Parts: sequence; C-alpha cells; structure tokens
Amino acid sequence: MRFVVLFGVALLLGVGMAFLDVSEPLGFIISMLVIVCLTTYLFIYPIYWEKNVKKIESYLEKRRKNPAFKLYYGMGNRIDEDVKEATEILLRKYKHPARQALFKTLHALYEDDILRVKKDIEDIRPPQYKAYYQAIVAVEEGELEQAAELGKQIKSEWMKHALAAGIAKKKGNHDKFVAEIQKAFEKTRGLQRYVIYKQYEEDLKAG
Repeated sequence: MRFVVLFGVALLLGVGMAFLDVSEPLGFIISMLVIVCLTTYLFIYPIYWEKNVKKIESYLEKRRKNPAFKLYYGMGNRIDEDVKEATEILLRKYKHPARQALFKTLHALYEDDILRVKKDIEDIRPPQYKAYYQAIVAVEEGELEQAAELGKQIKSEWMKHALAAGIAKKKGNHDKFVAEIQKAFEKTRGLQRYVIYKQYEEDLKAG
C-alpha cells in the first residue's frame, strides 16, 4: 500500500510540474525532495520516531516477513516461535560478533536466562549498551550497588530510567518503579517505545 502511495504521489508530481511548466532540472529536484521526505515518513518514521504504539504494532505486524520486525513483534506479543525463528535467521544473516551478541542477549533476556545473558554480553558494542545489559544482570543477581555504578556509564535517558526502575523494583519500591518506567517510556520513540510499552503495559496503564 505504501508503494502505491509513493507511485501515486510521483505521478501527481509529474503531472503538476508539467502543468506549471516547471523546468525539467528543477522539477526533478523538487520531485526527489518530496519523494525522499514521504519515503522517510512512510518507512523510517514508524521505526525511529513514532509515538503511537498501536501504529508501531500495525507497522510491525504487516512486515513480519522481515526477521527484525518479526523479532520485535514476537517479543511484544510473547510469540515464542516467532522470537526463536527470527533470532535464528538474524544470527545466520549477521556474522559480526557485536550483532551476534546483541541478538543472543535479547533472546536470552526474553527467556529470562541470566546465565546466558552473562555469557553473551561480552561482545556487545557500543560500551554503554554492554554496561546497560551488565547492569540488568547485576540487578537480577541483587548486586544493586554494582548496577548503579554501571549505570554511570550509560548516556541514554531511557536506559537510565529503565535501570532505575529495575533497581526500585528489586528494592520493593513500587511507586518509584512505576514512575521510572513512565519516564523511560516517555523518553523513547519507535521500536524501543513499543518494546517498553508491551513489557510494562499494565504498570504504564496503572501510572
């Protein structure tokens, strides 16, 4: 459908430029700028900047043939088979150690397998992502001071709040946990916003 929209816009632009008698070079430049902006909105905006969770989910659901989108949709809706299959495809496709480590870590976290997470995070890059997942492990193991120390290496606002939420939950401070999850959610856009919402849906609604 989105390709049909793009085709239609391109056709209308061509007709419009001809009707206005715009010179061919200028018409080409204007048409390309409009198409690039529209393409960005239709295909890239939902992944990185969209705030409406339902729109993000609809975008992912329609593109589940793409293993990355299938992974996010599967994780969001607890479809174990989709998560497993998408992870296997991504591991076969991307051989770089850092990407392999990230996909393995996401799968291990999905299955709540902290021992696997500890093993898989060693090759994660950049460093702040590695520190984030190390901090998650520390929280799960009750090493809250270590988690807080690792948190100092994290620059991303949503990661800071998500980690603070994990620490608060471990301490039994429910109000702070919900407040920090709300802050993490507000600091995210696109796919990351979707994942946080689906993981903490009840707490976000309660807040």
